[in-house]
Amino acid sequence: MVSYKRIYLGSSCNNSCLYCIEKSKDAYPDMPDVQDNLVQSDTLDSVELYGGEPTTRKDIFSIVDEARNSGYKRIKIVTNARTCSDINTAVRLIEYGCHHYEIKLHHSRPDLHDYVTQVKGSLQETVQGLANLRRINSFHQEAFSAFISLRISLSRQNYQDIDSILLAFIPYRIDRYILSLDDSDLELSKALPHIQNAINLAILNRTWITTQKIPFCTMRGFEHHVSEVYHSHDNTYRKPGICNGCPMDELCPGLHDSYSGIDGVDALKPLQGNDQMIEDIRNLANE
Repeated sequence: MVSYKRIYLGSSCNNSCLYCIEKSKDAYPDMPDVQDNLVQSDTLDSVELYGGEPTTRKDIFSIVDEARNSGYKRIKIVTNARTCSDINTAVRLIEYGCHHYEIKLHHSRPDLHDYVTQVKGSLQETVQGLANLRRINSFHQEAFSAFISLRISLSRQNYQDIDSILLAFIPYRIDRYILSLDDSDLELSKALPHIQNAINLAILNRTWITTQKIPFCTMRGFEHHVSEVYHSHDNTYRKPGICNGCPMDELCPGLHDSYSGIDGVDALKPLQGNDQMIEDIRNLANE
């Protein structure tokens, strides 16, 4: 399990996504603050830079360089990849030491993706940025390669199309898909069959896929795809009383604070007993 030290680089962004919880913030840490935050922990050798959109900062290359010089083995940027549509930006980020990218996506259709981002043409730039990062990976040696995760932000606009979105990006050789429950009004019970179909589709295409912000008890049979098993989570989750006594209580974060779907707590069904699946998940978490 890889745990990242998460460093917030501010709320500034070149998109204005409908379901973004960061855009209401007004924060822009200056370079001395970022440098202080980059002081390496004895227990964490990986760092995640997130926002907003980190790559819109004029000092992003200096920040990545600072992270590398601080001794981090893995540097990841959570990004919409629009700035990487400029091949020079993509190349420089990798040259400075960022080899892990978590690219945010809302749809494979421009009209629906751009509707969520509120920026016309944003999907075209995101796809070009992804293509540039993958092209660099293809034409250079391993030391110059990128690991690319595609984070699909689940919403009322796309939950019925998750499988077609995955299929559209198979040619880009995505290393990992992430299905993130970001629309606070999406009915989880309606989305779950589509989420499970998408997981099976990714498995058929031999691509690792995980979920975010989706509780264990709603993912029966797919528990090992819940990302919270493998990565630490912050304090923006809550557990209603119905979770008391669930054998996964120590691992499952519960519902994300942003989630207020119509089915809400009714979607939760605490696991019973202490079967082999639960033991396997605990073993995975402890690896």
